[in-house]
Amino acid sequence: MTELDQNKERRRFFRINDDICLEYDLVSEEEYNNAPAELEAMQHTAFSMSAEFATLNNEFHPLLNNIKQNSPDVAQYLELLNQKIDALSQHLLEVQIGIEDTKMPANISASGIAFRTKTTMNPGQPLRLRIVLFPEKIGIMVFGRVMHCDKEHDSHDEHLVTIDFEHLRYEDQELMIKHNINKQILELRQRSESKDD
Repeated sequence: MTELDQNKERRRFFRINDDICLEYDLVSEEEYNNAPAELEAMQHTAFSMSAEFATLNNEFHPLLNNIKQNSPDVAQYLELLNQKIDALSQHLLEVQIGIEDTKMPANISASGIAFRTKTTMNPGQPLRLRIVLFPEKIGIMVFGRVMHCDKEHDSHDEHLVTIDFEHLRYEDQELMIKHNINKQILELRQRSESKDD
């Protein structure tokens, strides 16, 4: 894929402002090159379990809707079981990361992220990022490179860092797209309701 094609691909993902949980590590080029293997290996960890379940839920709900037509009680039972499993995966995620205490604003899309930090980073620096999306509480790990690190004019010690994602599981990218669409729909609905009031 050429650089022009990559830029077109990135532009098809719209960006939103969001409050997320974010942890990141600067990594070596060797670690960065090993990112696909690390993402593959983490599929069954406590952190990634919520994303795995969210992906399965996308397949589960159409089947559940079919069951509701013929057996509403069975469908309700299955839905309750699914909610218990989701609650367990979210609890494991909360135990691993104090997510409520580390929420921060960011501008995010399925192809990159921008956020403020006190850490100075160099363009091209590779990173490993662990992101938790709300309210779903979905944990997603990505690897990306710093594109820009600009000192904020209104702050003495903060920089605005822009990162492009390069290594991201396809399923996680789809979850991020869905999250961003749902958040945008919610914001549009809230704006419409506030105009009506």
